Amino acid sequence: MKQLFALLLILSSFTLTAQNFAEFIRIGDQQYSEGNFEASAQSYEQAFALEEGNASQYYNAACSWALAGNTDKATVNLIISVDKGWINLAHLERDTDLESLHDLPTWAPILATVAEKKAEFEKDFDFPLKDQLEEISMKDQTLRGIYEEITKKYGFDSPEKEYFNTLWAQEDSLLLLECIDIIEEHGWVGRSKVGRKANTALFLVIQHAPLEAQEKYISLLQASVEAGESSGSHLALMQDRILMRKDQPQIYGSQVSYNPETGEGSVFEIQDPEYVNQRRKSIGLGPIEDYLKNWDIEWTVPQKEK
Repeated sequence: MKQLFALLLILSSFTLTAQNFAEFIRIGDQQYSEGNFEASAQSYEQAFALEEGNASQYYNAACSWALAGNTDKATVNLIISVDKGWINLAHLERDTDLESLHDLPTWAPILATVAEKKAEFEKDFDFPLKDQLEEISMKDQTLRGIYEEITKKYGFDSPEKEYFNTLWAQEDSLLLLECIDIIEEHGWVGRSKVGRKANTALFLVIQHAPLEAQEKYISLLQASVEAGESSGSHLALMQDRILMRKDQPQIYGSQVSYNPETGEGSVFEIQDPEYVNQRRKSIGLGPIEDYLKNWDIEWTVPQKEK
C-alpha cells in the first residue's frame, strides 16, 4: 500500500506541474525515456484532452500504451496518428515498441493504410534527389553522433580529438558544396518533392555553414516555410543563429550557451523577450520555458501579447 501511495504521489506531482498541452507532452516524453510507460501514456492522454496533437505525438502515445500493456488504446492512438499523416512505414514495421500489436487483426490493415498513404504522398517524388539528400543527412549526423564518445575516450585536447575535428571540418565542407549545388539547381527542395528527412538535410548542413552561406539561402528557406514545404523551426533556428553570429539579439530564443567553468546554461540576448512566446507560437514553436528545460535553464520573463 505504501508503494502504491508513493506512486500516486509521484504521478500527482507530475500532474500538478503540468499546466498546458506542451507541458503534458514534455512530461510524457520524459516518462517514456525513464521507462515509466503507464504514466507516460496517461500524460499524453491528458495532453490530448486539452488539444489535438500531431501524428508523431499520437504515435508516441501508441508506443507508451503498447509498452504499458494496453493494446486497445495503443491501437486507437496509432490509427489517429496514421489519420493525421504518419507515413513512415519502415519505422512502423521495425519499431519494437509496437510488437504487442503485430498479432492483432488491426495490424495488417494499419500497415496497408500507411503503405497506401505513403505511396500517394510520394507519387511525385524525385527519388534520386531524395536518396542523395538522405545520404547527406546520414554523413552530416554520423560524426556529430560520436563526438562525445571521441572526446571521452581520447580527451578534449588530445591529438586524436584534433584529428577527428579535422575530418569533421573536411566532411562539412564537402557536404556544403554538395548542398549548394542542389540548391542552385533545384532551390530549397520541399517535403512534397523529397520527403521530410531529405528536406531537413539542407537545413542540417546550412545551419552550421559559414555565415555568408546562411545569409544567402535563408530567404529560400523562408519561402519554403511559407509554402508549407519546410519546418518553421528550421527557419527560427537559422534566423537566430545568423543574428547571434552578428552579435545581435535573437528573435525566438533558440540559441543557448554553456559556461565551461560553472556548467550553467544561459540564453543569448533576445529582442523584446516579453513577446518571445508570441513569436514562437506564430512559427509553430512551443513556449520558451518548455524549450529551455532541455538545458536546465529557467525562464522567468513574464510574457505579453500585442
